[in-house]
Amino acid sequence: MGVRARLGVMGVSAVWPLRRSPEGTRRSWRQREVLQVILRGEYGPRWWEVAPAFAGVVVGVGLPLFVVGWLWVWVGWWAALLAAGLFAYGARAVVLRRREVAARKRRRAAWERARFTLDEVDAADDRGFRRIVGRLLVRDGWSAKGVLVNDQGAVHLVGNDGDGRRMGCAFERGITAAGQDGPRSAAPLRPVSAAPDDDGPEETEAPAPLLLIVSSGAFARERVVWAARNNVRLVDRDQLARWAAGESLRELLDLNHAD
Repeated sequence: MGVRARLGVMGVSAVWPLRRSPEGTRRSWRQREVLQVILRGEYGPRWWEVAPAFAGVVVGVGLPLFVVGWLWVWVGWWAALLAAGLFAYGARAVVLRRREVAARKRRRAAWERARFTLDEVDAADDRGFRRIVGRLLVRDGWSAKGVLVNDQGAVHLVGNDGDGRRMGCAFERGITAAGQDGPRSAAPLRPVSAAPDDDGPEETEAPAPLLLIVSSGAFARERVVWAARNNVRLVDRDQLARWAAGESLRELLDLNHAD
């Protein structure tokens, strides 16, 4: 090889080193690097993944423009303006519909991952307390609506789950320590003593209704005895903390085993 040829090879090597990777050629090394990036999800969409969306944009924009232009040339300006107005109205309706669906999904996701702390429960008034418990019930698959139960404005939550089991929920602020005797703190809602009436269809083979009292404190001894005699489930402060933190009501009260 002549001197000029050797200098040419040296110049090429200085710009693009002619070496092989330890496991093969530079091309195979590049392919492995690209594969690793794809597996980590950092590569981005490929052309065949974005092609349908691109084609949809082209059709969605180009077709109306073509129709408007054709009407302008062959029918008249008034027809073109009318078609443009119709296309604009349709596009606006589609955008509003998509926003509504997206907002509904965000609200549903927020309800499904509802989490609360005991500080939030303690800071809430009676209405806020019911709202927190209602969100927890909906998160766990129950429906929940408020029903006025007396002239003093007391409200129960009633509803059912996906299996048709009916539910009635009342509330108490409770006492400071479990097992205490004596009068309880004034309860914002009266105790549940019968199956809730949710104005739904009567089902002869429906499971026994779930009667529930939720307290932000502890239950007095007489309340525990009353609940045991009347098949009412109690959720005290400790259980409420677990429920609000994400544990489902079925796991909390072992309802699957009870059924």
